[in-house]
Amino acid sequence: MKRSITIAFISLITLSACNKQLDELRPHNVINEDAQFSTPNGFAQAALGLYPMLTTGVAMENSSFGYGDITMFLSETHGNNIRSNDLGPNKYADAFDYINSPDKDHSWTYSLWRGSYFIILHANKLLDNVAKGEQNPVILQAKAEALFVRAFVYFNLVRFYAKPYYQDAAGSPGVMLITTAANSTDYKPARASAKAVYEQVISDLETAIPLFNQEKSNSFSGKMAAAALLSRVYLYMGGTFQQPDATFNQKVITYADQVINSNKYTLLKDNDYRAYYNSSNAANKEDIFAGNIDFGSSSISQQYAYPPQINYTGGYYRPSPDLLSRISKTDLRSSHYKINITPGFPNDSIATVKYMYQYTAIYSKSPFRFVRLAEVYLNRAEANAKLGKKDAALADLNIIRNRAGLTSVDLSGQALFDEIMLQRRLELAFEGHNGFDYFRNGLPMVRDYTSASSGAMNITATNPKILLRIPQEEIILNPNLTQNEQ
Repeated sequence: MKRSITIAFISLITLSACNKQLDELRPHNVINEDAQFSTPNGFAQAALGLYPMLTTGVAMENSSFGYGDITMFLSETHGNNIRSNDLGPNKYADAFDYINSPDKDHSWTYSLWRGSYFIILHANKLLDNVAKGEQNPVILQAKAEALFVRAFVYFNLVRFYAKPYYQDAAGSPGVMLITTAANSTDYKPARASAKAVYEQVISDLETAIPLFNQEKSNSFSGKMAAAALLSRVYLYMGGTFQQPDATFNQKVITYADQVINSNKYTLLKDNDYRAYYNSSNAANKEDIFAGNIDFGSSSISQQYAYPPQINYTGGYYRPSPDLLSRISKTDLRSSHYKINITPGFPNDSIATVKYMYQYTAIYSKSPFRFVRLAEVYLNRAEANAKLGKKDAALADLNIIRNRAGLTSVDLSGQALFDEIMLQRRLELAFEGHNGFDYFRNGLPMVRDYTSASSGAMNITATNPKILLRIPQEEIILNPNLTQNEQ
């Protein structure tokens, strides 16, 4: 399975990564840095080269699945939106069954860890070459984009490898925090605290916002993409409903306001919303940041079983019966699922077509929707509910409900929070949020159904198995790294 993608700048992403040490990921005889970063256009091309790393397998040592695939479905495998079709043992059952092997042949952790630092290395390379006091707008735009990508990747790392923020972020380990490509060959950093990683993510995004000076499509980062991501980051720091952090939740609202009040984005309605996932075009009014690429073959859709099951590769997961039971027939989001008309699947008769193209294509042309407006409304609703601002929370909640064809509700307190979490689950299903949304709120992930590889589950937010384990190869090569014990 391969992907094809045409980009203007390829030299930054074709380096060899055959050696296991992080330092060996550095480019050797691939580009002349002095030449690459000697002109504003060189910086612009370097920034452009970062985006395919988020959507293809190039950063994942040419894995058949790319960074976007792996980060999205790993979140779902730790949630209860899906049901496994796979008996295992393999990488798919490892994630879904909370085995979390540190071995590269039995889990996805090696690809995720190595690929993430590959991307960070290239962002750092660009940032290292920006002169202090630089004023050229093209170079400053490139700097902003590199800061955004680095923040995006570090945020995903800290979500997968560190405890939820409310669980002593200052005292619990996060991930390696590397902010320069100029380290010595024997550089072996320990894990920074989770709090320090979050602070770096926030610093990168807040530094980037005033540097953005070009209007680009939503296939690129920009001021509003950074603000939307900040609303998500602060939401993860906002504590539980019972013990919220007022400062961080207010930050969620502040950044969500910036995005919503910019009037650059609108929620798609009716048929446009029904067709949202059937389009190959990310250039719509709801997507804030999306990876719009041309897939030659592999895609996120391969993770989810396709109804006809004819000439189709993959299909490891189906929508869970719990998720499907919560979607009413009048909910427009029911169009994201399709009844399986193929005999032989009596217990799992419905599949997600959220990433399928017109319900017929084997490979998805639907973009990676990393950040979209509906999430920003839900971020703001949750933060307001935690702050006891009922009317504001209800307003955003009902915007999402009404867009889905549901009537408005009038709730308060715990019932309001629960409905916001339900709508978040239904609206953002299969987009990389499900497992995290439980654990960051101190809630258990409950599966009251069985799957091919496991029985029912109840995983609490304090269970160490909610964290991925660092690849064993990295632990061996870097004695300063501590493992997530389970």
